[in-house]
Amino acid sequence: MNELCILCGRNYATHTHHLITGTSGRAFADKFGLTIHICEQCHNGAVLPEDRIHGNPRAEDLSKMLGQAIWECNYYKDLWYELNRGHDEARQRFIELHGRSYL
Repeated sequence: MNELCILCGRNYATHTHHLITGTSGRAFADKFGLTIHICEQCHNGAVLPEDRIHGNPRAEDLSKMLGQAIWECNYYKDLWYELNRGHDEARQRFIELHGRSYL
């Protein structure tokens, strides 16, 4: 079964894009499942930088923001159910684990 690219809808979304990037970011994304499946063109194969994630600063920034938001929502949900704590703690925990905030 082929996956569809979540950005353009093409078949054969064979590339895994890490929503949090950089040296430690890829390991962080892998650990917490912060990846999406996209096609080669949308990942880094398009000729024009604005048509791909890599090489497009806005797309890369939005990717990191999305990764952090997903992580915080999952962490917050776990905190809420287990400890009845708030969203600010989720943001602080992200910063502790990753070393920075994108939001």
